Parts: sequence; C-alpha cells; structure tokens
Amino acid sequence: MDKPVSGAEVTRVALIEAAIRLFGERGYDAVSTREIADLAAANIGSIAYHFGGKPGLRLTCAQHVIGNISATVGSAFLKPLPPLRPDEALDMIERMMKVFCNFWLVNPNSAVFVNFILRELLVKGEVSELFYCTWMKPMHKRFCELFGIATGRDPESHEVKIAVFSFIGQVFHFRVGMPLIMRRLDWDELGDKEADHVVEGLVRNTRAIVLAYRSSQ
Repeated sequence: MDKPVSGAEVTRVALIEAAIRLFGERGYDAVSTREIADLAAANIGSIAYHFGGKPGLRLTCAQHVIGNISATVGSAFLKPLPPLRPDEALDMIERMMKVFCNFWLVNPNSAVFVNFILRELLVKGEVSELFYCTWMKPMHKRFCELFGIATGRDPESHEVKIAVFSFIGQVFHFRVGMPLIMRRLDWDELGDKEADHVVEGLVRNTRAIVLAYRSSQ
C-alpha cells in the first residue's frame, strides 16, 4: 500500500518544481525566493524550512533533475558492459539513443529540465560539477565505450569523444529548438507520430556517424 503523501512533502515538491522552472527561464541570480514561493503557492519560510535557503534549494533541484534522468536512462550508462561484437555495440547505441531521445523529446518535464541544466552548466560551481560528474560524464563515457567497440577506435581519443558529442547534441538541438522546428515541419503538436519521426531520424543519423567512422578506418 502506498504511503500517504504529507502536506509538507507536497509543498517541498512544489517548491522544487517552481524553482527548476524559474531558474531555467531566468537564471539563479535573477529569481527571488518570494517568486519561487508564490509560484509554488507556498509560504516563503518553507524554503528555509525544507532546504536551508535558496542555495540548498538550487542543489536539491539539480538532484531532482538527475534523479529523474537516472530513473529513466541512467541504468544503461552505469552497469558493466558485457563482451560485445561491433554490430552488437552499434545495436546497443541505437537502443540507448531511442530511450535517450524519447526522454528528452517526449517527456513533459524535459523542456524545463533542459533549460535548467543549460543555465547551470554555464556557471562553474557545485551544481555544474554535480551534473558533470553524476550525469554527463558517465553518459558520454558509456557512449564512447560502445562507439569504440562499434568502430574499432580508441574510446578515449578526441575524435571519438567529439563524434559522440555530435550525435548526443542533436537531441538537445531538437529539444531547445522545438518551437521553430515544429513550425518548419508544419506540426501543431508533438504527438506520438511526430515524435516517432524525429526519434527515427536522430537514430538514423547516429548509425550513419558510427558507420562512417568504421568505414574510414
């Protein structure tokens, strides 16, 4: 039986969600605790009560975003790789990219998450370091390992790291630029059919990049 959610926990979550949205839209320094509390329909004192203040709320926001990412796609980047042949590694890259694309393009929270992450990565500090060490680096390293197996190249080489960034980056390009992209495609919404078209195209691009590096050995 599920444990009932307390009023305090509802307030805590509402503050986190409000802060992620506002920090992502305007940046940490430009947002006041009053604005966060108002958006969350909470008492301003609840920020200090739950998080110790605005810096603690910021860190909790990052942990919340990382927790959501890890729950959906994180396990694929952390568990040990089994022995793989090149084509098996390519298949795994494609499967992981499908999950990755669906999370960032279809998940209703993804736009808010991306805005928050991009803002924080521009500011050197505890939060950007947390994103780098617990999310970006493990994710990128796993794709590099698979790319190396799939192409016969050194996974720690600059060329492999850049190639992996190129196909990961296309996903965030579509997420950040979604309003303009949908306008150009004459789409009113990103439904299942439209999302499938995008994911299929991005995965096809990824496969083409792997095969290009394999054939140029």
